[in-house]
Amino acid sequence: METSVNHSMCRCCASEGAFKDVKSTYHWMGEEEIYADMLRECFDINLNTSEDCDESGICEVCITQLRNAINFKKQVLHTEEHYKKLVQNKALFRTNIVKIEANADDDSEGNVSADDAFSGAEFDVPIKTEEEEQKPKKRAATTKTMTTRSKKAKTESGETSTKRKVSNAKATVEKRVSNSQTSAKKGIPELYKHRSNIRLILQCSNATPIRCRGGIGYACSFCGDEYPEPANLKKHTIEEHDDITISKFTPGKYLADFYVKLDITNLICKICNEKFNLLEQFIDHLINKHDKKYFNDIKNHIMAFKFDDNLLKCIYCSQNFHKFKNLQQHMNLHCRNYICEVCDAGFINKKILNCHSEAHKIGTFKCDLCPKVFDTHRKKTGHEKSVHVYASFTLKCGYCNEKFNSYRKKDIHMYEKHGVQIKTLKCSACEKTFESRNALTIHTKRDHLMERKHCCTECDMKFYGRRELDQHMVKHTGAKDFKCDVCHKEYGRKKTLREHMKIHNDDRRFKCEHCGQAFVQKCSWRSHMRSKHNEVV
Repeated sequence: METSVNHSMCRCCASEGAFKDVKSTYHWMGEEEIYADMLRECFDINLNTSEDCDESGICEVCITQLRNAINFKKQVLHTEEHYKKLVQNKALFRTNIVKIEANADDDSEGNVSADDAFSGAEFDVPIKTEEEEQKPKKRAATTKTMTTRSKKAKTESGETSTKRKVSNAKATVEKRVSNSQTSAKKGIPELYKHRSNIRLILQCSNATPIRCRGGIGYACSFCGDEYPEPANLKKHTIEEHDDITISKFTPGKYLADFYVKLDITNLICKICNEKFNLLEQFIDHLINKHDKKYFNDIKNHIMAFKFDDNLLKCIYCSQNFHKFKNLQQHMNLHCRNYICEVCDAGFINKKILNCHSEAHKIGTFKCDLCPKVFDTHRKKTGHEKSVHVYASFTLKCGYCNEKFNSYRKKDIHMYEKHGVQIKTLKCSACEKTFESRNALTIHTKRDHLMERKHCCTECDMKFYGRRELDQHMVKHTGAKDFKCDVCHKEYGRKKTLREHMKIHNDDRRFKCEHCGQAFVQKCSWRSHMRSKHNEVV
């Protein structure tokens, strides 16, 4: 049974929202999950419940951490059982080894124990025997002498045939036991399991992989072509690349960097045409309905995305993002395969974790472009991006390779020259649109939440940002630090000086549509429209 209940608090991390019930049964990767039982089994924790207030929810992030803990416990128990068997096999092998020393002069009666110990089909070593021929009496002495010399040479140079037989049989037993133990320990490589899983998903569904988000758009994993919209890439992949090409899909040369970005928009099963909302539901369907072999004893290195509308949205918590890169970074919250020991951040594969761990290292990190030195790698890269990257022309257009020093200028260029629409974010309160998540956040806090953290020390006025407070303080200080180079007038704000300079530059950008008269300042134009044409603008 799959149910999602609205509770005010997650019982594991105290976050608020709509969560799954810890007592209900859910299916994930072909297995049933009851989160209350999993907490009891793994940590011996029994959640208290109240008849008056049944707040027994759990969020997706905590579910992922709980799954990781359960899987780790299973791994340790499985390893312990394997270790016990390994020790038992080694002990058994030692008791069966019989060391036998055979002398050259031993008779057949003295070697009965050796023959019994290594009797059987697998130890049979055919020995060529010849009947002793009758020799003429006159050569009897010669024959005896040759036999004695041969026997001595055999003894002096090495082993007799009986001893070689025992030694060869012993070596055969040791080799077979060693090969058996090595094979059992090695098993199926984990990278093979990951590749088998993703190939099964691609062959049995309309899901398509995404290589990356490039300069033009989303890149194809098979040919590298880029498309501005995910829907166009999905159509290209399905129509241009056949099942044979898809079956050879092998992302990641090593397990540490294995990571698949998968488009599961309108996910359907190719076998029975059933539709699915989540990838986990489809995998469960393949296992239970179609009896497909899917390895669920490994960590999930597949990151699923849906592009149902213009918003980039997380499929688990529905949080919106302006850029695909930011959505990928967020998805690591739900794919906590590898955990940072310093800050407890989770990541989908080990390579991303290693890159993240570099930020925690303390040392001496010199800027590659100037003499400045920083104590962490993160501070160094932050400095390079803010001071050098954005100050130089390093942002390249994916169509014509022209370079820019800001994302804003690059977006305007791509819109004007190549017709690429600039994606905007709409405010849910007033319908205003913004071109970045940061601008929308500032607008929401300043204009709707009325956040005012900066207070004037001279009056009761409060402001959202420090810059607004500094501009206001000119009223109290009377400082006029901005001077016109033409007429030497002084102004308290740089903005006022810029407006004044339009007079000297004869920048008359406000023009009357009725009489053609133009004005430098907007207030003069509005006054003209109201007095001369009786029109309020």
